[in-house]
Amino acid sequence: MKILLVCAGGFSTTMMMEEMKKTINGSQKLNIEDFTLEAISVDRLAEKINNFEVILVGPQLSHKYKSIEASALENNKPSVLLSAEIYGAMDGATVLKQALLAHRKHQMSLTD
Repeated sequence: MKILLVCAGGFSTTMMMEEMKKTINGSQKLNIEDFTLEAISVDRLAEKINNFEVILVGPQLSHKYKSIEASALENNKPSVLLSAEIYGAMDGATVLKQALLAHRKHQMSLTD
């Protein structure tokens, strides 16, 4: 699965991406080779969005989320606005679950 993490500058999402990688590497069910993760600043979203399956948005961009969500929908991609609590705790496991769930729901909606 290809997951794109977006924040204001790409710095905090890089830290979250590393936490997500730790979760994947520590899992008996998941294989890191099945994942592509990238963290970017929001100004690079348009150039990167088509290369990914799920868009995760840092809470510091909540004021821009409607526009980011619209862009994701236009490109047939699910997006998730991460909560400040989960993001602040750098809870990579929960964020990974949110990405997997968003991807699954999106795949199911395509078969309806």
